[in-house]
Amino acid sequence: MTWRDLLNVQNVEKGFFRSSNSYGIPDIKKDEFNIKELIPYRVDSRRNGTAHFFLDDYRFERCWKWADSQIPELRKYDGVLSPDFSMYTTYPKAFQIWQTYRNRWCAAYWQAHGIKVIPTISWSTEDSYDYAFLGVEKGSVVAVGTVGVLNDEYAKKLFLDGFKEMVKRLEPSEILVYGNRLAELDEYKNIRWYEPYMNKFNDIKKKGH
Repeated sequence: MTWRDLLNVQNVEKGFFRSSNSYGIPDIKKDEFNIKELIPYRVDSRRNGTAHFFLDDYRFERCWKWADSQIPELRKYDGVLSPDFSMYTTYPKAFQIWQTYRNRWCAAYWQAHGIKVIPTISWSTEDSYDYAFLGVEKGSVVAVGTVGVLNDEYAKKLFLDGFKEMVKRLEPSEILVYGNRLAELDEYKNIRWYEPYMNKFNDIKKKGH
């Protein structure tokens, strides 16, 4: 493996994007399009909807490692959410910043290839607020995931605290929420809920279709 190969693994040779913050996290354009359904990103799956990445990271790591190879697949969807690289509280701050950088870099790269993108916003603790919302225009449509949040009270508190901060800083025009419903979010009138895709699949199976 040459030094050029090593650089390319981190997409250095593909270039850097405009950034208005000191971290260099790319700025992404405000996109709006008709979102009929959120469906998990898969290669060679049905594409009648918008691809989401609320999945285990290994299922979409290829979008970062082999960015060019995924462009034809991504173009088959109506649009996509930016990749939801994990932001666990146990991750060092530097790694969480890197995850946010990769989220925005992929979004900016995809937009440069004519793909419509809605930013997925992720955070961990209050310490992450300094960088977790960077690169996203105020008034944008944004997406968040609640899968697993109800399993732990501490995780739920972190999610709700971060959600409030996101609304305060980004003033999103609409918030797409994928996952379990939280009664605490009922006060927000600009939320559109999306049930986990596997739940829908299981309901169909139960009905015998």
